[in-house]
Amino acid sequence: MNTNMKTTKIFLWTLALAAMLQGCNLDREPADYIDYNSAYLNMQDAAKWDNGIYSTLRGKFGGGYVLPQEAQADMLNAHAAFGNLYGEFHGWKVLPESNVLQEIYHSYYSALVDVNVVITNLPNLNVSEAEKPLKNQYLGNAYFARAFYHFNLALRWGTVYDAATANKDLGVVLALVPGDLNKPKRATNEQTYKQILDDLNVAETLLSGVETKVGNSEISADAVRALRARVYLYMGNMDKAYQEAKQLVDQNTYPLIAPYVSTLNSEGKINPQEDAFAQMWFYDKGTEQIWQPYVAKENEVPTVTPLYGADLSTTTYWDESNRSSMVGDYNKPPYVPTREVINDLFASETDHRALALFEFVNTTVNDKNASTQLYVVSKFKGNPSYSTLNSTHWGGYVPNGNQAPKPFRIAEQYLIVAEAAYNLGNVADAQYYLNMLRDSRGVPTTSATGNELYEEIKSERARELAFEGFRLWDLRRWKQGFSKRSYQGAQGYYQVPASFYAAGFRVNIAPDNKMFVWPFPENEVRINPNIVQNP
Repeated sequence: MNTNMKTTKIFLWTLALAAMLQGCNLDREPADYIDYNSAYLNMQDAAKWDNGIYSTLRGKFGGGYVLPQEAQADMLNAHAAFGNLYGEFHGWKVLPESNVLQEIYHSYYSALVDVNVVITNLPNLNVSEAEKPLKNQYLGNAYFARAFYHFNLALRWGTVYDAATANKDLGVVLALVPGDLNKPKRATNEQTYKQILDDLNVAETLLSGVETKVGNSEISADAVRALRARVYLYMGNMDKAYQEAKQLVDQNTYPLIAPYVSTLNSEGKINPQEDAFAQMWFYDKGTEQIWQPYVAKENEVPTVTPLYGADLSTTTYWDESNRSSMVGDYNKPPYVPTREVINDLFASETDHRALALFEFVNTTVNDKNASTQLYVVSKFKGNPSYSTLNSTHWGGYVPNGNQAPKPFRIAEQYLIVAEAAYNLGNVADAQYYLNMLRDSRGVPTTSATGNELYEEIKSERARELAFEGFRLWDLRRWKQGFSKRSYQGAQGYYQVPASFYAAGFRVNIAPDNKMFVWPFPENEVRINPNIVQNP
């Protein structure tokens, strides 16, 4: 192209641009700008924003919101075929430039924008008397969500809460208005947790009219109390944690599963139709769920926790072969439970949770001919009603992890009461509530006292809440490091070769390891120089 032709084209393009600008309405808002006031005009708009809050919350109870901290803790080992999923966390080498850190951090703050739109605009919406209860419910949901998001940010990026130094220790940036373009500093822990508790108190009042019932798909005042009990526990405020959790337990709205003995089928596995604990996890039924977000197969898909790892390709390969000895259920999960979990934590032969939480399956790495058997986590295998593929394996369907999240269960509240009571010197209540839960789960009751009782409470918490995202934060508040992640099958009646595990992840973690608190994402610190990076 010669110079004259270039000049002519540039001139013509400039005229065209000028014509377009003259023809535009420059008073219109940019396409990437949302006028929140015009997007929030009536209760129909309010209902849409509320649906969005529920949908976003539902997506925060699995996957990247659970697995990074579980991979970092002491109850999982990386499978050789894990593809380095959360490998930086498993190896305790989390760096500020981590994409996972950035995605989790920004997803919470993105969710806070929508929540703050509701909190800012909904109170100004004129509604009829008949609509006021629904308006309160929508607003209560928003305050609950804001508390939930700030608390989860504080767990990951805030310094550990210490009441004596909370007015100086750094928490997280508080997001209280939508679309704030300022570059705020981190709030103190005192300010952070005060905001969380203040929001929960407002939410409880606004949601007082919502029915409290088993398996509620709507956020109720009981869900608020459950979250508040959890917050107090991680703050170390045992008196408040005890009061909140005991209120939920003693009202008996959510009774524990009755003690029973599970029935095994011919393959030595549980019959889900006869096992109430399996019914809760595999079929989303039961009496213990305080809040269970709504899920439907077609349009309500939660975040999946892929610890089951059904391996359809290998299973199909051997189904189509002529080697009947190799036909079976094959799984290739990113992580598998450690030997300490299988052989020690779940040592009781009467603990029926183990029958639902784990399955003994075949696994391969790359070579289909080289296989072994090991235990995988089946707790999140998914509800058969939401499966998309049928199979002659895995109970007749291909588990895809699609099930209703169970963020608040009464069992957690029993554990909070027991631990808080112990720390308050109330041994009788610590034993009573711990044994109530153990009896429900088929575990022998205990008469232990002193440190032995405390260890029993901690072990029960590890069993009941296994792989739900609590373990790392529990180790931190207990000031409990670890040095073992023994390979499953290294001892015992079955052997798993080391080649089926990812190498290079041996750890020796001290209780004060700085990586118990994650670094802020590098891009966030660059954008906002007022954020003080964690050590």
